[in-house]
Amino acid sequence: MSDGVVLFGLPGSGKTSVGRCLAELLGRPFIDVDDEIERTTGRSPARHIRDDGEASFRALERRAVERACAAAGAVIAPGGGAPLDALNRWAFMQHGLRVGLDVPLERLAARLAGDAVTRPLLGDEPLAGLSRTADERAAVYRAVDLSVDADGETEGVARVIARAFEGVALDEGWRTLYDGTYGRHHPIGPREGRIVMGVRLSSEAFAHMLAPFDRRLPAIVADSRALAALPRLAAALPAERRYALKGGESVKTFAALERLLAWLSAQGVERSDPLVATGGGTVGDLAGLAAALHHRGMPLVQLPTTWLAQADSAIGGKVAIDLAAAKNAVGAVWPAWLIVSDAALLESLPVDRRRDGLAECLKSGLIGDPALWALVEERGPAALSGDDPAAVYALAERAARLKLEIVERDPYEYGERRVLNLGHTLGHALEVESNFSLPHGEAVALGLRAVAHIATGRGAEADLAERVDTVLRALGFPLRRRFDGGSVTAALRGDKKRERGTQRWILPMAVGRVEEVSDVTPAELSAALGAIAA
Repeated sequence: MSDGVVLFGLPGSGKTSVGRCLAELLGRPFIDVDDEIERTTGRSPARHIRDDGEASFRALERRAVERACAAAGAVIAPGGGAPLDALNRWAFMQHGLRVGLDVPLERLAARLAGDAVTRPLLGDEPLAGLSRTADERAAVYRAVDLSVDADGETEGVARVIARAFEGVALDEGWRTLYDGTYGRHHPIGPREGRIVMGVRLSSEAFAHMLAPFDRRLPAIVADSRALAALPRLAAALPAERRYALKGGESVKTFAALERLLAWLSAQGVERSDPLVATGGGTVGDLAGLAAALHHRGMPLVQLPTTWLAQADSAIGGKVAIDLAAAKNAVGAVWPAWLIVSDAALLESLPVDRRRDGLAECLKSGLIGDPALWALVEERGPAALSGDDPAAVYALAERAARLKLEIVERDPYEYGERRVLNLGHTLGHALEVESNFSLPHGEAVALGLRAVAHIATGRGAEADLAERVDTVLRALGFPLRRRFDGGSVTAALRGDKKRERGTQRWILPMAVGRVEEVSDVTPAELSAALGAIAA
């Protein structure tokens, strides 16, 4: 990691002026990312956005951020929107100390009133635009190492940062990359939950996150393999009241649920004590359902240790166990009070479990995030091999944020949230047919191939099925499998998303666009199964 400084803040917060002064005080080079873009391209950021759109500018900005962060020890002033990109935030974290410049919105509006720089993203009313922008960026602006009051004289603000810089050690401690809130939409518990994403979780950082639980003693339900493989995780968790079990689909049974509930009772776990679910999606499902049932509901904290869980299953509040003929058939909607995702925990995952996470990220990109899809195409193989930790984090965060947005609009799956089942309807049936021996990621990948085959006959983009195959092949997913078609069809009849005997299907029509249909014919289903059968 470099020993540089990166300044975060809204337009007008003083990133450039404070940055220049700070660089002089520290004897470091200063880089203004927006100025560098204009110098190298001959166009200002505002003109880029106006002429080519914001998405095009953000891609250009990412390359400029990479160049700036390559200057060891530099003080960097990025554009206010640069930290929105997860890859940029990873680069800034690696570069050094991240400092947030806090200034009241009214003061910012007054400063901008006399500024000649055009800021198209703020609109015609600076104060309203600043307020909107502050809300949109709150989760990433909170994820800094230090926040300072920047409503003062430039040199004084720079000196405060310089003094803090001398006493900060960033090599080993927890580094936050995203710190957001989400609506829980549940009558029991707080109206909002918190999601924190970062790297290298410590006992001190985790204890601070648990502080809102009034120092209650948490109950820990953890995957024993994760505890053994991740000493940092084991050290971060309270040592008392730990229940260890081996995760996997076989743990999602009534018997396992009863054992866990009996343990909670025997330990005297009270209704207001948080239950911390630590492991992959299966542990999160089992522990989450136990939290919903024990004393009719106790606070749930999800601490996912797999890519799949961080990108998808720990989010949204659906917790469940299986029946012999139906996956996730018995469950509840019990949103977590707190979700903590540590990207460093993914480093020890075997390739097959990494592949599970990529399947969920690919699904999310198909549903509604073409940039996420492109990131899987471009950097998925390197993320799978472990050679690109920045991409691992960025993929997981983008998928998580897409799911959070959809769940916010439809928390109980009455409408839009059903799109998250893309690839899962048939995928779950394949898992049931295999007696849950088929890895979830492979099941989803096969499900995606099957529905892409159906969608091709219903007007999807002509090359979409081929693009899906190309990405899956590059990531090492099997494109076909031996299975009993009758058993798969029977498992579909037990799917919990059926209504009045009709199966709902989510079909990918283009990257970032899906459609829900309920009229897939037996012939279409048979052809789709044939497309994935070995």
